[in-house]
Amino acid sequence: MKMKKYIYVILLGITMGLMSCSRVYDDITNYTNLTPDAVWTDESYSTQYINQLYGNMMNYVTQSDAPATEEWGLWQYTVWTTFYSDQMSVAGSGTKSAASFGTSYQDIRNLNTFFANVDKGNYASKKWLKGQAFFMQAFQYFRLVKSFGGVPLVKEVITPSGNLSALGRPRNTTLECFNYIVQMLDSAIVNLPEPTAPGAVVSGYDKFRVNKPIAMILKGEVLMWKASPIFCTTPNATYWNDAYTAVSAAKTYLDSKGYGLYTTKIGKTPPYTGMFYDKAGCTKEWIWQKEYSYPVSNSAGLYGMKQYSPTWNLVQRYMMADGKDTLTSAYTYDRKLYWKNRDPRLKQTIAYNGSSYVFPAVPGAIPNPNRHEWIFDGTIQGDYSGASGFLSRKGIDTTLNILQLATQVQTNWPIYRYAEVLLDLAECANEIDSHRGEVAGLLTPIRSRAGIVNLDGSYGLASAPNNRDSWLKIIMNERLVEFAYEGKRVYDIKRRVLFSDFRGYKFLQGLSSIINVPGVDALKLKAARNGATIVIGKLSSLSLSNDDVYRALDDTMAKSANPDQLYQQIFTSVVLTADLAKTFLNPFDSNALEAIPNAVLLADPMVKQSVTYGGPFNPKLN
Repeated sequence: MKMKKYIYVILLGITMGLMSCSRVYDDITNYTNLTPDAVWTDESYSTQYINQLYGNMMNYVTQSDAPATEEWGLWQYTVWTTFYSDQMSVAGSGTKSAASFGTSYQDIRNLNTFFANVDKGNYASKKWLKGQAFFMQAFQYFRLVKSFGGVPLVKEVITPSGNLSALGRPRNTTLECFNYIVQMLDSAIVNLPEPTAPGAVVSGYDKFRVNKPIAMILKGEVLMWKASPIFCTTPNATYWNDAYTAVSAAKTYLDSKGYGLYTTKIGKTPPYTGMFYDKAGCTKEWIWQKEYSYPVSNSAGLYGMKQYSPTWNLVQRYMMADGKDTLTSAYTYDRKLYWKNRDPRLKQTIAYNGSSYVFPAVPGAIPNPNRHEWIFDGTIQGDYSGASGFLSRKGIDTTLNILQLATQVQTNWPIYRYAEVLLDLAECANEIDSHRGEVAGLLTPIRSRAGIVNLDGSYGLASAPNNRDSWLKIIMNERLVEFAYEGKRVYDIKRRVLFSDFRGYKFLQGLSSIINVPGVDALKLKAARNGATIVIGKLSSLSLSNDDVYRALDDTMAKSANPDQLYQQIFTSVVLTADLAKTFLNPFDSNALEAIPNAVLLADPMVKQSVTYGGPFNPKLN
């Protein structure tokens, strides 16, 4: 009886908070007779129960989990080296955790309540609701396993007690957890609706909800994690075959429905950039996304031009324009003009000093087509020097004024793109000798869409050594540049145990562009505001603002017959090293799986620590 009262109160609170005003307040007396059974036999109430579980899930998938990778600024240089001590914090759950015990198990508890009661109802959408719940259950456990390995599997409703966070049971093996997650996803795939085409709305099914192709992609991802080095210290052919089969099935299904890479060029905007703004057309590639619409919501926190500071390390990971590295490319690499002849995705992802970056000066104004982003140091400083000399420009809506970007960006957030399915399948194929020959064919469409020049008939891949290790480096680097700032890299590092990348860097670095005062003074730049000749050394005496200098630089570069030569006259560049403490980046491979937080161990003694951190539990699969 106590339990029924508890469920009733919880369900009533959820329903009151989430039902439309017309349903809740038109006849408030309806709630006088509301009982738990009435909730579960009512289609609207059951639907709202599932709706409230989308909040946490969508927050998880839109978090930018890029800290401590090449995508963020130099201030992150110590994070990997302090990983262990941060994980062992009593209150924390690790600096790079995919999940926390408390939040995940709260949602799992609510889902178990749903499963225990949903069959009391007999309404048309029950199958779809169950499909969504199966997906969410798999999603929550997958987040836990990605962080910690095996965790307690709770398949029934735990009666509330004084300590709601205590599960009162030991950790299941990692294999048991993976098997359960796949079981949940198989059930989701059977029950979820199938869209007839990209972007198609299923009648009676809200657009924001998960569907069959999303569940199929997640199943492939789950099986890839199961097979990856984070759990299998030696390759397991069976696991990789299982992953290949699942990802291949997802691709086959998507192809049959018309999904594929977004390849539309709108005006001068290339498809790799344009898909972030073409909300209707991008559904061909963006199978799962979170939508934003100002003023109801904005994605400024995800696409913050001033917030993310790419490193020199990231810039160096982009190939040359023909898809080859700087040593083997047919194009010449010039360190002073490092952005020249590079993979076009570099300029579409990263703003560097002097890069063309056109915004309106004020809201509604016509942008100056000659505007450049000036990120430099010296006697005067660029409009944003940043920590590394670079800015992120991916997903930035350049129709907005700089100030508007802080609150009005409504670029949607991609969660699963078709490009990821291709790269997932390439990675699985590379792990299987009989399928390795498929890898190049899966990568070339992505490179073609990116604008790589096809000089060798394979977008730079024709001469790639045909062995597992060489292809793996190519695939993982392709993932890094294709999905920069989409929250993928930190998980790739953990899953494939790529900490060696950071040990290889030794430091995270930036590139400082320094204005050459004599070089600029010799140009006798004209200030647009009053026509005065700008002499940098006498800037204050001319009553000119830095904006005057930027505009003068814009105009002078635009009029120059040789802007590359002019740039080198004005600027020199110096590599910045974040080695403030003279400490190399030295993350340990053993930290790929995290420690169970001490707070959890203290609250729930049956949950034991992993062997890496001094406990008895082995989270590995072999």
